[in-house]
Amino acid sequence: MRLSANTFAGLTLVGLAVLSLSDCGGGGNSPSAPVQSPAPPVATTPPPPTPAPPVSAACTKLPPGSTAASCRAESPDFQSQVDEAIRTLQGQQPDIFEGNRVLKPGAFYVELIKLLDRQGLCAATDGEELGVASAASYNEQYDVLTARSELRFGPASYMVTCSPSAIPLPAPAMPPQQAGCPLAPSREIACGREPEGKFYGDVEAAISQVLKDKPELFDFTDFAPGTDFVRILDMDAYTKAVLDVLISRGFCVVQDGEEIGVKKGSNTSSEYYDIEFANKYIRRGSGIYRLSCYPASF
Repeated sequence: MRLSANTFAGLTLVGLAVLSLSDCGGGGNSPSAPVQSPAPPVATTPPPPTPAPPVSAACTKLPPGSTAASCRAESPDFQSQVDEAIRTLQGQQPDIFEGNRVLKPGAFYVELIKLLDRQGLCAATDGEELGVASAASYNEQYDVLTARSELRFGPASYMVTCSPSAIPLPAPAMPPQQAGCPLAPSREIACGREPEGKFYGDVEAAISQVLKDKPELFDFTDFAPGTDFVRILDMDAYTKAVLDVLISRGFCVVQDGEEIGVKKGSNTSSEYYDIEFANKYIRRGSGIYRLSCYPASF
């Protein structure tokens, strides 16, 4: 029988396919190549959070301030720079002020130090006065806020000149890294009470959540006199429950004696709240907010 060209070509292809299967172990008793399992993923430890740079680079260039500095009133050298920095800050960040009254003392001092740093001046505060220096030989002390948090300008703000310089102040030890917190440890420069806490609503919501989810922690028949603050049956469990809710919502938290500290998103600031009353009842309302620290205090 005569084969057409197409039929011959088809048989040829079939034969080649059979040979190919034979060569690849598809027939006979040739052992198959072993199948290798993929290598397990290498466990990696995430790098620790990066600490923020110092607020004043100028202060890092000076030796620690002297604890035996002698101070007296002289003619100030940095008066104009201090006054100008305050006026600049009023224009750049008006939310810190209400006229010449400072609403956010912590933020005021930190931002003022940053502005003086841009002029090459080291500035530091102990919460009462502002020290300013350009060298280790001396510094000047300014009291730029009254007891009512109102601004002082000109000669009224200058206090004394100290020789040798009493600043930079000794840096306190950095607090430990908080477990589960993505932010690096931080240390405050200044703290103060503000008209309201920006995290107040979050803390209030956490308290409400615990009241709903863990009623066994409370006696709903016992209230603090004249309030709707219910009695807490297990103070430690109550505090932990509130902190756990805040952590689940992305907050870094710390317990500091009778108050809890919270921060979120950055180390720009932290806030403190008192969530119990008379060591017996929960505390609710705007009175739970205590103060704000800049940068964050933990």
